[in-house]
Amino acid sequence: MTAPSRPLDQYVRDLALKPIAAKVQAGERLTFEDGLALYATKDLTGLGALANHVRLQKHGLKTYFVQNRRLSYTNICYTHCQFCAFQAKPGDPRAYVLSAEDIVKELSKPENAGVKELHMVAGHYPKLKIDYFENLFRSIKAAFPQLHLKVFTMVEMDYYAKVSGLTTSEFIDRCVAAGLESCPGGGAEIFDAGIREEICVGKKDANVWLRNAELCHEKGIPTNCTMLYGHIEKPEHKVDHLLRLRDLQDRSQAKGLTGFLAYIPLAYQNENNELSRKHVIHETTGVQDLREIAVARLMLDNIPHVKAYWVMIGAGLAQVGLHYGANDLDGTIIEEEIAHDAGATSPQALSKAELVRLIQEAGFEALERDNLYQTYDLETGAALS
Repeated sequence: MTAPSRPLDQYVRDLALKPIAAKVQAGERLTFEDGLALYATKDLTGLGALANHVRLQKHGLKTYFVQNRRLSYTNICYTHCQFCAFQAKPGDPRAYVLSAEDIVKELSKPENAGVKELHMVAGHYPKLKIDYFENLFRSIKAAFPQLHLKVFTMVEMDYYAKVSGLTTSEFIDRCVAAGLESCPGGGAEIFDAGIREEICVGKKDANVWLRNAELCHEKGIPTNCTMLYGHIEKPEHKVDHLLRLRDLQDRSQAKGLTGFLAYIPLAYQNENNELSRKHVIHETTGVQDLREIAVARLMLDNIPHVKAYWVMIGAGLAQVGLHYGANDLDGTIIEEEIAHDAGATSPQALSKAELVRLIQEAGFEALERDNLYQTYDLETGAALS
């Protein structure tokens, strides 16, 4: 799919998309009703053409990836999310907590050579308090000063501040002083209160996530944002979720702040969890996955990057997603537990060479980045201006 050379409405078959195509062509912001129409249309290729138009306007053929490492410091969790297969309780044979020494040792393994970003999220375990995280971050930075620390969902941050007897603001400040540099976007799930009651009762107040993301932005900490789709949600819940993210980004950008760097649609994995035992929920289809990428690119006009997260939808479909609005394939990952515990069948890791091949084969320009989208020469690894 290439940049359209004629009016966008000529690329769509669904008459309901015609006025939306005109808005996209004019650079106008889409509404809640527009979002519902994007979810309702059967014209997936037309939807993709609109999203691809916006993607090419924003980024041209540039497509990003990062050499990163996913790592969870504990799987013990006292917050009950019905969709989660990762969580364990104390005494469970699967339960673990990693020390700072454990993590430094793990990061010293050869497969981590070249990693620029450490992405850490984990369970909610009350025995871990601020001193654990300060020691962890300082130990990692002492051993690997070049490693960017991207840690904590917004709900994790709230939980560990409370068990540490600190305000969230105080907790963030101490973590930043110890080495925290940015935050991932997980834990947002779906913001609708009724859906949260069904899928993540232990973190049912969406305002916690939104408030802490805004607090991070105000402190100059960039974050990502996500949405979990493909379970019991309806289109109206998803549009509401996207618009709340867009509104928050408006507020952050109005203050001259970076705010959200990227949005990642997360496909629900339907194995080994309570939600899939209670409801009949099928694995997401390629149509669903591509639609989520495209709708996000069209609705989230103020968030720079949209990822096609290969871990959850597979490398091949993520590659197609680059033609449906995505401009980032995430990264090498090296080891991912949360999605794979719930049934993800993607590989545990992709090499830098594999990511470059996927991007180039799809007709795009591969750019290695760090978490802040500084780019690097593919051959030498030198930072590009």
